[in-house]
Amino acid sequence: MDEIGFRRFIKEGKRVPKGLTEKTVRSHIVIVKEFESFLRKKGKGRRFANARARDVKSFMAHMAKEGRGTFDGYLGMLRYSRFCGNGDVEFALLNALDGAKVMGDLCEVVRKKHGKKRYDEILGGFEPPAIGTSPKKMPKATREFTDRLESGLGEKGARAILLVGVHAGSPKYYTEERKMLLASKDVDEYLRKRRERMVKLLEGHMRDGTPFYNQMIDQDALDFVKGNPEVAGGVRRGKKIYQTKIPYMIIEYLKEKDPKLKRYYGCHCLLARESILSGEEMSRNLCYCSAGYEKMPYEVAFGKPVKTEVLKSILWGDTVCRFAMEVPEGYLPRRK
Repeated sequence: MDEIGFRRFIKEGKRVPKGLTEKTVRSHIVIVKEFESFLRKKGKGRRFANARARDVKSFMAHMAKEGRGTFDGYLGMLRYSRFCGNGDVEFALLNALDGAKVMGDLCEVVRKKHGKKRYDEILGGFEPPAIGTSPKKMPKATREFTDRLESGLGEKGARAILLVGVHAGSPKYYTEERKMLLASKDVDEYLRKRRERMVKLLEGHMRDGTPFYNQMIDQDALDFVKGNPEVAGGVRRGKKIYQTKIPYMIIEYLKEKDPKLKRYYGCHCLLARESILSGEEMSRNLCYCSAGYEKMPYEVAFGKPVKTEVLKSILWGDTVCRFAMEVPEGYLPRRK
């Protein structure tokens, strides 16, 4: 491990958050060294710099079996993969970590919203899958989770939990949305700015050869987003904003002809996307978790709750995921 070079990379703060604490950096170094030790013990003959995605999966399965894998630990590996330029490992970790905390965080939402006694009645004894669990095993656990939510809280109550938007992170991440709305003459100008920002962001990733979340962007992907305003950042029609989610693996999605595989490449849900290939039936309410993710920026922008509904979902059999967010009173453009 190049500890000196990694510390320099961290200090520069280009592809990692600035201001990471010494404690965090040390924890990153520890997990990277453990991964390299794992590779040596397995006789792989590789170091981190030339490790492969299958090595990451093997290591995460090993850690999960011992009950030691953590989100923050794998985040350290992700940051080191960016330092040493190992794109194979970076994408393996991005795919593994995307949504890895969602089920556990949703369980915590139930506990906070309904109290420990009610939580025990609804989810007592349920354990979210460990980080690093094979994606093929996720649908079974997800189905048990949603079945318990629906049985204990009913459809309306289950949707209320899923719509919290735990995957979206803290509202503080979206303060720029509020500023952008207040600097706009109306909601339509705000949405135009959102679309322009999205296109500019994707253009930057394509130019720099860096991933947008966990996918690369090519010209076809960029043209697809430019040609679909709902994908680029939302379009208002009447009292509602309509937004279509960008496909999860957009390059593969656009090229794929097989309907099932196309849906698989389009679906973002780590909890259930493997069910598209296996044919396992999932609750339709699950997609309100994705709706919660989409509505978070708008709730921060408007400073009010935003009524949101799922219109289309890849898990329902559609080719896209599409949502409608209702614009709160007072923010609609005045009629001329």
